[in-house]
Amino acid sequence: MFDAAGLTEHLLAVYRTLLQQPELGRSSRLGDLASALGQSEGETSSDLEELRELGFVVPSWIEGVEYPLDPSVTFGRLAARRQQEIDALNDELRSDQLAASRFTADLANFLVQRKSQDVEILEGRELANQRMQRFNPTKSIWGLIQADAVTTIDPDTFPDKPYLAAGVEIRYLYPESYWKRPGVPEFLAFLAGQGGKVRITPSVPFRLVIFDADSAVLEINPDDHTVGAVVHHSRAVVRMAEELFLSYWDRAAEPFGEQQLARAGDISAQEAEFLRLLVRGATDEQVARKLGVSMRTVRRIAAKLSEQVGASGRFELGVRAAQRGWVD
Repeated sequence: MFDAAGLTEHLLAVYRTLLQQPELGRSSRLGDLASALGQSEGETSSDLEELRELGFVVPSWIEGVEYPLDPSVTFGRLAARRQQEIDALNDELRSDQLAASRFTADLANFLVQRKSQDVEILEGRELANQRMQRFNPTKSIWGLIQADAVTTIDPDTFPDKPYLAAGVEIRYLYPESYWKRPGVPEFLAFLAGQGGKVRITPSVPFRLVIFDADSAVLEINPDDHTVGAVVHHSRAVVRMAEELFLSYWDRAAEPFGEQQLARAGDISAQEAEFLRLLVRGATDEQVARKLGVSMRTVRRIAAKLSEQVGASGRFELGVRAAQRGWVD
């Protein structure tokens, strides 16, 4: 019952015997008490000493006589002592819990600080534009540029001119729909003439700019340019952004080289991309966004291709395009 406090079942048996036969508490009756307990006098003396330390046996005003205290007193005192020990343990536990909480909080703060160093969230277009102006690349700028980019250029104020002059490698990948806008061929020709590298692809998934292979800037919401941007500095994310860029770059056409944007005798690269998106189940809205064109243009492409292959619907168009080898 109170083993943890030192009160064993054996000592309880000694205490019970003294309560039932208090006359055995006299020192002259030590032998009788030992006989009643079925043990030696030495063992009984040792038991009495332990009961004295616990406060269960106290000396009487008569010399040589000890008596057991009432159980309501002894067990009350023992319980109070145990409660003090428990309270002390609770205090230690609370102190340990507080220390553990502080340690956990410190680690969480460290991780949050590390995360904030790896990721910048720029809410709103203005804040994103301001952050873009603070980049100062010295090695490279790679960009997936969507169809709503600028189409005019002032050679004297061209923002990338100082980087090109400093030997920074610039690669920009534009959607085919951008190339068809008025003034764009002249703009891209100027960029290429300054040393920039330009390629055209049927579609661009979203805006992406990679600076010096150290930072990758992406839009928070590719469908809404006003939401803002996210800047990633972690090597893993930047590496994935580089691989994505290169996968598009390697398949793109060089507008000022010998490579043609159209597949001779078949369909244009834009139409091929339309079919690829179609067979993947993209809606007209998604196709328009990917190609950087209007819904009207999407419907025009669909009608042209359907007429070309004799299809009466989108599903049949996809099947017939696959039969002709226009889609994988």
